[in-house]
Amino acid sequence: MRIRTQSADSSPAPEMNFLTRLHGSGNRRGIISFLLAVFLFTINEALCKLVYGAVSTHQILALRGVIATVAVLGLIQASGAMPRILRMFDRPVLLRSSIDLISSYFYMIALFHTPISNVMAIHMSSPLMMTAVVAIVLRETVGWRRWSAVAVGFLGVLLVVQPRAENFSAYSMLGVGAAAFVVLRDLVTKRIAAEIPSAIIILTNVGMLTLVSLTLALLEGWVTMTLGQFSFVAIAALCIAVGYICTVDAFRHAEVTVIVPMRYAGLPLALLLGYFIWGDVPNTLASVGIVLIVGSGLYVLHRERLRGKEAAAQAAATPPP
Repeated sequence: MRIRTQSADSSPAPEMNFLTRLHGSGNRRGIISFLLAVFLFTINEALCKLVYGAVSTHQILALRGVIATVAVLGLIQASGAMPRILRMFDRPVLLRSSIDLISSYFYMIALFHTPISNVMAIHMSSPLMMTAVVAIVLRETVGWRRWSAVAVGFLGVLLVVQPRAENFSAYSMLGVGAAAFVVLRDLVTKRIAAEIPSAIIILTNVGMLTLVSLTLALLEGWVTMTLGQFSFVAIAALCIAVGYICTVDAFRHAEVTVIVPMRYAGLPLALLLGYFIWGDVPNTLASVGIVLIVGSGLYVLHRERLRGKEAAAQAAATPPP
């Protein structure tokens, strides 16, 4: 990231509001890249869900992982990060990948047994969980507004899961577990050395998931796939690989506070795919829950952005020692 210094006689630039930052060239590129990543990840999930049943979870993840691993290796070679590939064996990187492995399995199993929009909405509660964790475990100050948003968001999760409803699926709880492991994964990510390229971390994630799922698939018994099934999984793998590349590109060129809210853009697509492919229509309670999760998540992100601006303003106003 380039830092432009200001000359001593130049007047400070006025503070940019969100819309001004949104139209910055870097942010525009980041938004486009991140929206493309969200679109590709959602398509990947739909394709895998279509294949499930004829093919096991392990085999889907294994085949998808092999293709994605090759693509990520190409990314590493193209980015010049190959000399640092052994950093994938750093303890924090391996720990992060192990946690991501559990989260991925939980999420995919939930996806295969519950409506795609429901499991995606539950997964989007991870920012709310993160807010609660940093307040309780890390003792960071969280105001009543964010606590209220967290409470509303968790109510939304309950409305989507509907633990006492007749159509309750225990698989929905795996979606909750996947979101919880995402929080743990993101906390571990903060311990990873900054000089380790993102592509190396991605390779470790994909590689570990591929090795585990391939081993389980072979033990379970490999099923011969039709050309259509293989094509769906192959396209899903390419979606994953390109989605990872787009995500890395987005975070390198745009402000995090601008692009992170875009993750919720995948939900309308998931609703459409669920309706047109599987005929899934969330009931009234689930629909209300989805709205509460998205609304509270966006509000928490908004409050985080305001806190970041306040902290930056205080730091700028504090004279150097």
